[in-house]
Amino acid sequence: MKENPLLELQTLGQSIWMDYIRRHMITSGELKKLIEEDGLRGVTTNPSIFEKAISGSRDYDDSIRAMALEEKRVEEIYQALTVEDVQRAANLFRPTYNRLEGRNGFVSLEVNPHLAHDTERTISEARLLWSYVNRPNVMIKVPATREGLPAIRQLISEGINVNITLLFGLPRYREVAEAYMNGLEERMARGKPMGQIASVASFFLSRIDVLVDPILEKRMKDEVKAEKAADLVGKVAIASAKMAYQIYKEIFRSERFSKLTERGARPQRVLWASTSTKNPNYSDVKYVEDLIGPETINTLTQETLHAYRDHGEPAPRIEGGLEEAQKILRQLAEVGINIDQVTQQLEDEGVEKFNKPYDSLMETLKTKRAAALKERVDRQTFDIPRYKTAVQKCLSRLEEDQFTSRLWRKDPSLWKKDAENQQTIRQGLGWLHGAEKMEAYLGVLSEFVSEIRASGFREVVYMGMGGSSLAALAFQQAFALGKNGIPLIVLDTTDPQTIMKIERESPLSETLFIEASKSGTTAEPLAFGKYFYGKVKALKGEQAGKNFVAITDPGTPLVQLARDRSFRRVFFNFADIGGRYSALSYFGLIPAALMDLNIAELLIRALRMKHACNSCVPNRENPGVVLGVVIGELAKPGRDKVTFLMPESISTFGMWLEQLLAESTGKEGTGLLPVAGEPLGPPSIYGKDRLFVHFRLQEEIDRAIEDGIAGLKRAGHPVITIQMDDLLDIGQEFFRWEMATATAGAILGINPFDQPNVQESKENTNHLLEEVSRAGRLSAPDPNLREDPLQFYTTENRKSAEEYLKAFFAKAKPGNYIALQAYLPEKPEIHQRLQTIRIRLRDIFHLATTLGYGPRFLHSTGQFHKGGPNTGLFLQLTADDAEDTPIPGTAFTFGIFKRAQALGDFKALQEHGKCVMRVHLGKDDLQGLDAFSEILEQAIAKNTSLTY
Repeated sequence: MKENPLLELQTLGQSIWMDYIRRHMITSGELKKLIEEDGLRGVTTNPSIFEKAISGSRDYDDSIRAMALEEKRVEEIYQALTVEDVQRAANLFRPTYNRLEGRNGFVSLEVNPHLAHDTERTISEARLLWSYVNRPNVMIKVPATREGLPAIRQLISEGINVNITLLFGLPRYREVAEAYMNGLEERMARGKPMGQIASVASFFLSRIDVLVDPILEKRMKDEVKAEKAADLVGKVAIASAKMAYQIYKEIFRSERFSKLTERGARPQRVLWASTSTKNPNYSDVKYVEDLIGPETINTLTQETLHAYRDHGEPAPRIEGGLEEAQKILRQLAEVGINIDQVTQQLEDEGVEKFNKPYDSLMETLKTKRAAALKERVDRQTFDIPRYKTAVQKCLSRLEEDQFTSRLWRKDPSLWKKDAENQQTIRQGLGWLHGAEKMEAYLGVLSEFVSEIRASGFREVVYMGMGGSSLAALAFQQAFALGKNGIPLIVLDTTDPQTIMKIERESPLSETLFIEASKSGTTAEPLAFGKYFYGKVKALKGEQAGKNFVAITDPGTPLVQLARDRSFRRVFFNFADIGGRYSALSYFGLIPAALMDLNIAELLIRALRMKHACNSCVPNRENPGVVLGVVIGELAKPGRDKVTFLMPESISTFGMWLEQLLAESTGKEGTGLLPVAGEPLGPPSIYGKDRLFVHFRLQEEIDRAIEDGIAGLKRAGHPVITIQMDDLLDIGQEFFRWEMATATAGAILGINPFDQPNVQESKENTNHLLEEVSRAGRLSAPDPNLREDPLQFYTTENRKSAEEYLKAFFAKAKPGNYIALQAYLPEKPEIHQRLQTIRIRLRDIFHLATTLGYGPRFLHSTGQFHKGGPNTGLFLQLTADDAEDTPIPGTAFTFGIFKRAQALGDFKALQEHGKCVMRVHLGKDDLQGLDAFSEILEQAIAKNTSLTY
């Protein structure tokens, strides 16, 4: 069995600390397990960690309530909560501290970040914290600001352990080390002992590359500086750390320090902080592997800790490539980057990064304190009286299986045992840490948005499909444009009328086009890109690329295409975040940022939910796991139609949920069918296959929906209610539902991170388009029946349209669903007619109904249609295109592309033995829909509803 790489690091002289703490991690035994099994030797905390832990969990509610009853102030509550956590953690590390004679086993606690530029108050608060915690294995964190330096000296002279934080630059590091030695020398002069004094200097690394890399990428466009700049990308932080280690050796092996050593003093070790990888182009253990060496500490996030345990390769590397490191730092100046200015900017931003969560936490505590004396309102409630026992048994089973802990460790065996599936699963769990990674890029996004505004762009067209576009669509339709926002259009249809409308109405030379594709090979956005790049090039010539941005995974064909066309920017997403799990990555956040939405708050809400769902939280208290258990367990007895009832303002969020659930679970003959956009009806029209999810938006409470929900509960239908305070709570819902979907997948025994049947329709479409390229036309079968203006395509023969429809719906059985697949323009007048048809079918047959526009649904519910249970009745609606336009570089038009997609999906459904009928509406889609509605009414008017 392979030795744990985390333990191997100890033999190389490096200690691993963790950059995370929360109460339940301590009380559940998870922290103790990490100490015992992984050799964890310390923990660091900061206001951001505490803010998310306290606001995003129930861990602290009882303590807050008790202190509220004692009339404690908010500041006193904060201090009590954090001090207690640090004390408990210090107690767990005390055996390590004792065994290693005070060289390790430390827990760090930060002074109020607002004191970063106030020396005297920093000293005063540090003294108070030191006395309150009253543990020898605690360090007080003091920032390496100019004002922090004398505080460091004073605290060390008083015998207080100090963790110097927010350290970025080498000159400042020398000053920090000087302050430490001055403090020791003052102490020595007074004859005080020094043997138990400990200090670390924490270098924040990945933030350096996050700031410098985009600057280097801009320099790469300068012919003179391009080669040198390209050679520096991703190397500056590690080069800086390597040189810092050389300074460490120089100072703490000097004759001056040897005098202190003789009196028992210990070196101030360097600690590598901010070592989680933020750039998807880099290894997830980049800032660990290259910085292994004696007398060093690396503080890891949970994700990086798990990653290094899984595939770390320990070896002493800290002193390798020193000449190269020196060269890198020299070359920065040669490409016009002043590293001292960079590190000062990072220091200023770092202080602010801690101020904001600290202030947010104070507001959270203020709110919790005020609410502590009131009855708690659960933000997620379950009215499932008949299914409580099954749900409780499942939660108990998951607890025995250590489900949540294993999920956060990315254990693929929770879902599948075979090697192929396990590989897919490992590559699909990056969303667990996506929000915290994107927090590091808020500055990059802000700078990008400022650049776009300054460049005069008046509109943004976001071109994607499925998971790459649905979060953008949800933002665009749910949120009002911000004060400084740029109007956003989401293009995710091959309908030529829609595409030509954008062309005619948009100021193309002042429009930013975003081509979004995880794989970089998705046919639709590539076609959109070809089309609009050609249009812009006709206006702007070789400068056309300045109007284009790409979002994709590293190394995809779209990356090369963007380079060939000189795109303004390529944003690399994390390869281990699947498309439908990518809402909180660049795919969702770039369009949201351009709309001037508060993406920082979106991430904060998501991270609070992440903390509420973390590995140390018992399954019964984990909102994502409990939700997943409920929807998974209720699917077993047939409640597999998850019906979303929500205010109109967030209806497109239902479309995002639709894809997440359908594409994740609809496979191997099972799955959860999401029903979005179906209006609420009376309880009597619903079958026994429904599970209702009610999103209750505080800003938009609809009394009719409230009354309708109450009626459903009285009728015995299971109902889940989720409370949202405002639209920004969508951030937390993205994460909650991703966690729930992963959990439900484990309960159903499927892999929720692949989409094995989506490719079938694509391949059928490609074959048809290849035929167009060869023969110059798209071949299609003749209709079974023409009844002007309609044409019917099916596997059966009937004498009239009415008989076709009667025969089609005669196959309906309890537990089935009816899917309307509309390859039509998504116009209000068309949508209204389709919704009328949908509601009529639901009310007559008492079946769940879905409505999807092609080709969007092919990347969404299309997986469930082909891979899920054979319970669907598929009614495909097509029409002639009123206008059409060619796709550059191909032999076909967008209209032909769309028809090929419809025919390809029709064939795939037939090959899976599904009940499917295509109705072609003719030249006028509205007239055709009216004709179809009339015949449909005649066919179903005398139908009696299905009975269970």
